[in-house]
Amino acid sequence: MSHHERVTFTQGRDVIEHAVRHLSQIRDVLDELRERDDHDERVAMFLDSVEIEQRNLLGAVARLLEDGAPAALETYAQYTVELPTEVPPPEDAGSTLGITRWLAEQNGHLQRTFAELADNGASGAEREMFAALAQQIESHERRLSKEYQRSEDL
Repeated sequence: MSHHERVTFTQGRDVIEHAVRHLSQIRDVLDELRERDDHDERVAMFLDSVEIEQRNLLGAVARLLEDGAPAALETYAQYTVELPTEVPPPEDAGSTLGITRWLAEQNGHLQRTFAELADNGASGAEREMFAALAQQIESHERRLSKEYQRSEDL
């Protein structure tokens, strides 16, 4: 069970940095799962494909720190959100469904945070940035769902 805490940020950059840390933890858990050799072939192939998707999401969010609009990243605004403090491994790491559910839960934390901040952002630039991030994670989740379907069709 993951632990959560309420965290207060003062800039959009702080929220993005937290998201990068969270996505990095997810990537690390996926790396550990891929290194195990006790998976059947379907799960191993699924882990390979979802890890690539997760790395792409992590890269896109990290690039925002460099390329994001200063009005969204640097402007003072107070954000208080509930965020996970750690990323535990999936309970059912031996099935594609268990891994898919775990990824949806972990990515869902960020998606809900970004959607909440998009609704409550102080400026238009902040609302736009967080709305785009929430949509990007929704799109990412659809790709993961398609990967899951493909793995089940094998």
